[in-house]
Amino acid sequence: MKILDLSRDEIIRAAKKGEVTLAVFGAGKLGLPVALAFANAGLNVIAVDLNQSIVDKINHGENPHVFEPRMDSILQKCVKKRRIKATTDPVLASKSSDVKMILIPTVTDENHQLDLGPLKSALESIGKGLSKGDIVILESTVPPGTTESFVRNELESVSGLKAGSDFGLSFSPERVSSGQILKNLIEDYPKIVSGIDKRTTEAVAAFYAVVVKNKIIKVSNLRTAEAIKVFKGIYRDVNIALANEFAKIADDLNIDVIEVIHAANTEPYSHIHLPGAGVGGHCIPVYPYFIMNLAELKGKTMPKLTRIARDINESMPLYTISLAKEALKAINKNYETSKISILGLTYRGGIKETRNVPAFDIIDHLKANQIDFKVFDPVLTPSESKIIFDIDAEETLEAACKGRDVLIFLTDHDEFKKIDLKWLANLMNSPGIIIDGRQIFEPVKVQEAGLRYKGIGRIQNQ
Repeated sequence: MKILDLSRDEIIRAAKKGEVTLAVFGAGKLGLPVALAFANAGLNVIAVDLNQSIVDKINHGENPHVFEPRMDSILQKCVKKRRIKATTDPVLASKSSDVKMILIPTVTDENHQLDLGPLKSALESIGKGLSKGDIVILESTVPPGTTESFVRNELESVSGLKAGSDFGLSFSPERVSSGQILKNLIEDYPKIVSGIDKRTTEAVAAFYAVVVKNKIIKVSNLRTAEAIKVFKGIYRDVNIALANEFAKIADDLNIDVIEVIHAANTEPYSHIHLPGAGVGGHCIPVYPYFIMNLAELKGKTMPKLTRIARDINESMPLYTISLAKEALKAINKNYETSKISILGLTYRGGIKETRNVPAFDIIDHLKANQIDFKVFDPVLTPSESKIIFDIDAEETLEAACKGRDVLIFLTDHDEFKKIDLKWLANLMNSPGIIIDGRQIFEPVKVQEAGLRYKGIGRIQNQ
């Protein structure tokens, strides 16, 4: 059923009765949970993905993405009730649906330029199946102005229809985190919606109200909605950069930056983030380049604070290496002949996501300097680590730590937080050194176990 000209109550009623079909383009770790949220609410949902293995698993009720609570049971329920099916045919999905939602990752190339190729491909397929009265919603994060220009032009060119008069075009930023996507979408945060016109905005707001229990925020235009997600990501990047700068100052002053931050944040207007070995993931390290590239393209002044923050955060992996060099020098060990292990290759504890992680820069440095090193991550198999990092990973934590001089922790996995430090000290060459790149350990406890400690901005070996 086409919902563009229906009232709010009519849209919600039709959706819950299964009279509306939604096609979600991109059945990845973000797209599939969103698809399931709507299917669980009563809609007919088509999950579109070019990966045949993912499609087959979905159609058999198997969750292809781990670390998302409740997904397994909801997927099995929705497949059994025939509320969701997956396909590798995006044109057929577009022809068969009333609402098309795009959740394809937006990535940058080695020069930090946005690669719109995957989005363009999806838009071409959607355009071939677009009908009057359909609604297209983009949730993938893009530079402000992308929806009303690039997306609109692609859809209109392929379909021969006009956005606004023939079909609705909307941007609604995804506001979820890996590992808690369903909860974030349904319960935690207000949903921001925008449309190419008021009619589309109202219809899309009603559509999301089918699943979102929090409030719906309707913003004035597409560019505003796009900027909200980008600006929020840059805010976090700048705040992390400030925390990293504070950590370096704290190192010079021989004070503990974590003690400072926790005390400072007891005031309601202080929200200092935590320093670390680098900023990873597919969001925060990427969005600043959206704005910087946009400024360059339009001949505008480069946003200075955004650029400086990115420089600081991109310097942190090698700063972490410098801590290892200092710690080795303090006990008269040679960095070039030391044995080092990298523990943690993903960007956040418990999450299988490796895009833009600091481990890339550190591994490249160790390889270039022919350092003896090992790697281990509890959420990645050795074969996955080999594919992503081109390195043979250890199968166990013990194998990664035995006989090593330095352990560099880059991810705050629960498995690392629970380590018996005395067990670790007995495994390592004495005195073993821990480089804490994620504020996992208390320095005193590490030292009491007979290990040397260096953390980013932490008091060292008092």
